[in-house]
Amino acid sequence: MPFFRKIEGDKGWGGIWRITETVEDLCGMLPRGDVYRAHAYRRFMAERRRLEYVSVRILVYQLLGEEKQICYTPTGHPYFADGSLQLSISHTSGYASVLFSKDHETGVDIEAFSERILRLKDRLIGPEEHAESVYDILLHWSAKEAAFKILDQEGIDFRRNLTVSGLACAASRDHAEADGDFRLAYHLSGGETGVFPIHYETTSDFVLTYTFRKLA
Repeated sequence: MPFFRKIEGDKGWGGIWRITETVEDLCGMLPRGDVYRAHAYRRFMAERRRLEYVSVRILVYQLLGEEKQICYTPTGHPYFADGSLQLSISHTSGYASVLFSKDHETGVDIEAFSERILRLKDRLIGPEEHAESVYDILLHWSAKEAAFKILDQEGIDFRRNLTVSGLACAASRDHAEADGDFRLAYHLSGGETGVFPIHYETTSDFVLTYTFRKLA
């Protein structure tokens, strides 16, 4: 099951790929698949990382209808070499996602459903936030990851510098499909402040969040 879901935001778009294929199968879906195969095996030792690398390239190709060279800044932020669109990338166990925009910075994050997140609650949830369920905590974490990708700064503390508000997600293991909107405020050590609008989607397998910020 390749292409899983399209992301349709008000300021950009993207998609989610469910990774069920082998690296060989995935490379067979791309033009110049031998080039991507060689790069994946040369760059990554872990099979999971190879799958994520190739599935992101397939998403880009399917959504845009052409190959795009993906480069990275020294901080690891992805961008298209031709500068045609803003780009954000995320992957988790069994899934990859991308987000594009013409005139907004983009931040997307996808996190596999796991009750292990409960052990990290004290490191992620600040005193002004409220999160008890696995979905609530995952959405807080995912939103902070998405915002962090746009802020692209070192030293950001997810608990102290990023604060979620307005989240009311009714998703549970029995009723996992949900979507909605909330906000994330940032207050950085250098004095920079602002608010990101966050959109979220949940399934029984993952939570997805994304956000945009107008290009300066």
